[in-house]
This record gives sequence, structure tokens and C-alpha cells, in this order.
Amino acid sequence: MKTLVAAVPFRDNWYFDSVCAGIAARAAEVGVEARVLAVLPGAAGRAEVTAWFDEALVGDDCVGAVAVGFEFEQAQAERLLAHGKPVVAVGGVDRRLPSVSPDDAALTRAATEHLLALGHRRITHLAGCAISPDDFQMRRDRVRGYSDAMRAAGLESQSHVVPCEFTAGAAHRAATRFLSDPDRPTAVLAVADELALPVLDAARDLGLAVPRDVSVVGIDDRPESEARGLTTWRQDPRGTGASAAERALGLAEWQHAEVAFDLVERSSTAPPAGAGPLRRNRLRLPFLRRRDEVGGLG
Repeated sequence: MKTLVAAVPFRDNWYFDSVCAGIAARAAEVGVEARVLAVLPGAAGRAEVTAWFDEALVGDDCVGAVAVGFEFEQAQAERLLAHGKPVVAVGGVDRRLPSVSPDDAALTRAATEHLLALGHRRITHLAGCAISPDDFQMRRDRVRGYSDAMRAAGLESQSHVVPCEFTAGAAHRAATRFLSDPDRPTAVLAVADELALPVLDAARDLGLAVPRDVSVVGIDDRPESEARGLTTWRQDPRGTGASAAERALGLAEWQHAEVAFDLVERSSTAPPAGAGPLRRNRLRLPFLRRRDEVGGLG
């Protein structure tokens, strides 16, 4: 049976499991079995994934590979491409490989502009780790998009980026600190729903009402976000995986596909107290916009 190999940095994680499900489903549609390996990110992980892909791609049964969250070094990419089979990167733009990724800077710029349009001026960005363990620079790009929007609004001096580990406990502790400040933000933009949901808990524990006292916005639209009334920017990781698989299977020829996010407005956001009338703006980043050539993001 023909196989498609894929590597992810984590399992038992909503995003990566959804991407894997999309890869497996698209491969199964054409009678190909997807084999997935979970490897922690970083230099050692890249080396392990390169060796595993190298071994798999040399076989006649393997049709291609998908790397989710790994950015290969030049020699590694050349080694894999030498097999003459598609190797697709998910999560960042790799100029040597076909890739599927969002424009993370544009995403957080649009998210910040949405909060600004509601009337918010004191907006805190709860970011990822200051030094991301992931190969791709998603977290830094999202900080850049937020910072660009605040600067364009003349609010650069009020920009407030709070680094945070990707755990509920770390997000709750960070939010408790900055929401306890007398000059607390009127809105919080979290790098992902995974960190936005603990912000809702921290606000509740402090006796703050959402959105009356603070608005909260996430990114992803995880399954639990709807139940919590979280305003978020929805992505489709299963569709991302399916698109990557399609390219790795040789069913498409694009070089870069850009993932979209749709604004989903729920009860966690509103204009701050004393703001003027709400100005509605429907914002969308086009899903999987194909390009003939890879271009820079941001």
C-alpha cells in the first residue's frame, strides 16, 4: 500500500491532532495510508524527522511527506528534496519547500484593529514564549502584527506584550497579575484560545465581568470556545492538513497556500465603558490563497 509520512511536534493537542486527521482523511480518499511520527521541536527533532523522512522517501511505496512545525536547515531540505518527491511544510513559509501557513502578522494586526474599532485603547497581548520552542516564528509574527496595529493607531506607548508559556496555569497567573493592576487593560488579545480561556477564568476569579470590565479575544476557535462565549478568529486545521496532503500526494501544484481566519464574534467582547457607538467591520483573511511563488509574510 502507498504511504504518506508526516511529522508533528505534539499529539493529544487539538491543533496538531486536527491537522493529522485532515492529512489522513485526504490520503485515504486516494487509497494512501498516512503514517505520523510525533517528535519534539528543536534541532534534535529536525534531525530525527529528516532521518525518518529520508528513510521513508527512498522506498517506492512512499509518495511524499508533510512536516508540521519543523523548519529544515538548508542541507536537510536538500537531502529530502533529492528524492524527487513532494515534501510539504505546515506552519511557516519555507522558501525551499511547498508550504501551508497563515499570515500571522496580518492576523493579529486585524484582530487588534477589531478591538480598536470597538473603542479599546488599552489592549494587552498575551503572547507565547519569548523564545519559542517551535521552529516557525508564529508567536513573534503575532507580536509584530499587534505592535504594528497599535503603532498605526498612535498607541505604541500603550502597547503591552506579556510573554507566557503555553499552559493554562501560566496564562491564568499572567492574567491575574495584569488584570489586578488599577490601570488594567480594557481588552486582552491572546495568541491562542488555549491562553484566552484561562484569561476568562482569571477575570472571573478577580470578580471582573467579561466583557463589561474587560474584553477577551482568542485565536483558533477550539471546540470549547463556543461554550465559553469566546470571541475568536477561527481557523480550519483539518482543512490545512488536507491541503498539505493534497500537495504531498501530487494532486496540486501550488508553492504556498495561505490559511485564513474568520472573525467569530461572541459574548466576550464589547465596547469599553464610555466608548462611542459600535462600528461593525467584517474581517476575513482568505483561506488557502494559492501563490505561484512563495512570498514573505507580514
